[in-house]
Formats: sequence, structure tokens, C-alpha cells
Amino acid sequence: MRTAPGAYNPSMRYVEPVFRPPSEARSLILQVTNGCSWNRCTFCEMYTQPQKRFNFKPIEVVDRELRQVAASGFPVRRIFLADGDAMTLSVRRLRLILERIRHHLPNVQRVSSYCLPRNLRHKTADELAELRELGLSLFYVGCESGDDLVLERVSKGETFASSLDALKKIKAAGSKSSVMILNGMGGKRYSEQHAVNSARLMNEAQPEYLATLVVSFPQGRVRTAGSSRPVSGDGVAAGYPGPGEHHLPQ
Repeated sequence: MRTAPGAYNPSMRYVEPVFRPPSEARSLILQVTNGCSWNRCTFCEMYTQPQKRFNFKPIEVVDRELRQVAASGFPVRRIFLADGDAMTLSVRRLRLILERIRHHLPNVQRVSSYCLPRNLRHKTADELAELRELGLSLFYVGCESGDDLVLERVSKGETFASSLDALKKIKAAGSKSSVMILNGMGGKRYSEQHAVNSARLMNEAQPEYLATLVVSFPQGRVRTAGSSRPVSGDGVAAGYPGPGEHHLPQ
């Protein structure tokens, strides 16, 4: 979801567009990265504009912005780390950011972030627990589906197993996860297996929060301006090969 004006702070410098979960409407949006480190999902248009090419903000800039927010007297109780997957940052860098938050804004009660399952592949539960102690305690995880074929066809770069591993790691660290599943991701052809395996993933992972969102194409039926693959006639999500175009099992 795109941020509402109230989520911004005049002391911050944003590369727009900026997105955040609806539940972070009253949070300070701290943009520690720009864009998404993966940015290949065929259904997602959030970070496809040229200025959203992935990079991370220097620690000294983050520190300066936090210092300016503190000096402004702007009341901050919660912080959301933007952009698409700030958890791709190393534990060392995340630790530095959280320590600067604690130093400048000691009254912050919670820090949260979007998180791709792959972001946690090389992070241990103990490291996540350390980050939780520093305030980072909620992860918004875009699983999208629990079906491996559907995930492959939308270029998610994840599997049932990789998503489950990440969610279990979050829970083992004592942190919370809010998972997103996309209704309609399987189109007509893969609707049942998408639903069944997504439910199976959630039952095994037991996240604290679950949101079912709807696949939509606000910028039209082509994933990016450079793409020539529209949504096919059987309703599968943008970027899916249409009937007869693929070599995956039916």
C-alpha cells in the first residue's frame, strides 16, 4: 500500500513511490533501502520505476535523518523500515540502524519491515533474536502462495520449503510474522492447488497475522513497459505463460 501523507516526516528524504502495510499508517517510515533486491515477481509493479532501482542508504544519512526527527519533536512510537525488503541488509548493518534508532528515539516501541523469505536464508534465529532485542520484532512476509508451481511461474524465487523455513525462523527468534497470500495468483487453471497449498503452508507455519490480498494490475496488463507478455486468457497472473507457452507439468 502506498503511504498516506501522515506517515511521512518532513525531516526525511524519500525516493518515491514509498509503500507500507496498512497497519503501519501511524508509523514513521524510515527508508533504509530503495526498491526491492529481487524485483522479478511478474505480478508486482511497486518498484519498477527507474528511480526505484535497488540500493541502500548510507548509515550516516540514516543517522542524520533520525537525529533530525528527534530534534523536530515529532512523536514516534513505531518505525517501519522501507523499502521492499530491508531485511536483505546484513545483520551488522541492521544492528547499526536499530542502535541509531534506540539512541535518537528511545521511546520507539516497535520496528517492523517487509521481508522476503530469501532475506533470512543466511540469518540465524539467534541473530533475529538479537535484532528483536533491539526493537525489530515484526516481519511482513510476502509468501504470495504455498504452491511451488505457482511460485515458479510468477518468478517469485521461493518455494513452499523456503517460505516455511523463514517463518519458522522468525517464530524461533520470538518475533512475529504477518504473511501475505495473493488470492487469484493461480488463475483459473491453478486455483485449487494454490489455495490448498497456501492453506497448508499457513497451517504449518502458524503466523501471528495473515492477510489475503487480491491480484490486480493498476498499470495495465503488462508487468513493465519493457515486457511483452500480457495476462493470458485463462486468468493467470501477469507474466504467466499462456496456454501452450510453457513446458511445466499440467
